[in-house]
Amino acid sequence: MAITPKCKLLDFLQHSQATPAAKALLKRTFQEFVLEYGWWYEPAEPAQRFALGMPQECHRNATDLILAHDKLIYCEGFAMFQSRSQPTIHAWVTDGQGRAFDNTWPKPGVAYAGVPFKSLFVTMTALKNHATVSLLDDYQNNYPLRGDLGDHPDEWLDLRGRGTERIDGK
Repeated sequence: MAITPKCKLLDFLQHSQATPAAKALLKRTFQEFVLEYGWWYEPAEPAQRFALGMPQECHRNATDLILAHDKLIYCEGFAMFQSRSQPTIHAWVTDGQGRAFDNTWPKPGVAYAGVPFKSLFVTMTALKNHATVSLLDDYQNNYPLRGDLGDHPDEWLDLRGRGTERIDGK
């Protein structure tokens, strides 16, 4: 029996281990954060074709979309481009209907698991960093979401962008 991309991604999230040094410094890993707050998203072709962004710049590409289309919500987590690919940290947008619209990859990925973020949080983080970077891998600010800020979802979580179902089944 073939393992589905969604099952492969879930296994990755549940079984990835942090180094002892990282565990000592942070409350949660990238994967634990996504498991705690994340949703599944269905890969989708957008009704209106968004311009393809720059390769390897998914965070900026997704941020550009939420700035251009105020009904879209920024999501970040892990995705798989093809069924044989490895899960990678990634960003995309959703329309609040559980669909993942990805303007970085030339075609939609096969599995998306992530967290919807408030637009204000996304833009304020970009301004603070003088760059558009991963919210989960924000090393410039000592990984705030993986530390104490992660305990305050009211500051960053945008439930309008929830996916099809919670990753943890809650």
